[in-house]
Amino acid sequence: MNNFVTAVICAAILASAPNSSLAETLRCKTKLAQIGDTKADVLSKCGDPIMTDNYCQPVPVTVQPQGVQNGDNNVQYNTAIATCVNVDIWTYNPGKGKFMAHLYFSQGELQNIRYGDRVK
Repeated sequence: MNNFVTAVICAAILASAPNSSLAETLRCKTKLAQIGDTKADVLSKCGDPIMTDNYCQPVPVTVQPQGVQNGDNNVQYNTAIATCVNVDIWTYNPGKGKFMAHLYFSQGELQNIRYGDRVK
């Protein structure tokens, strides 16, 4: 009897746990766009987005002194140049009653899927 109760409790916990693979997919009719897909893959599965946007995401840079001294005892430092990675955002409207989907691409690959408001 004790093993049965343990099995039921484990099954309940697993059933209530969020499924991360579902959170990282977008259903487009009969196909799924998922993390790691290229832009071409998503276009072939979901068609054209209703809107696109992009921004440049800053890449953190750490600056440390070189410790090299020139003749007048001044320490020379490395100079950090701010860089960024281009991020493209594609928005899909899956239809009335469903949630707007925002797909984030970096370096040509789908990196993240975020859901917005419910379509009215």
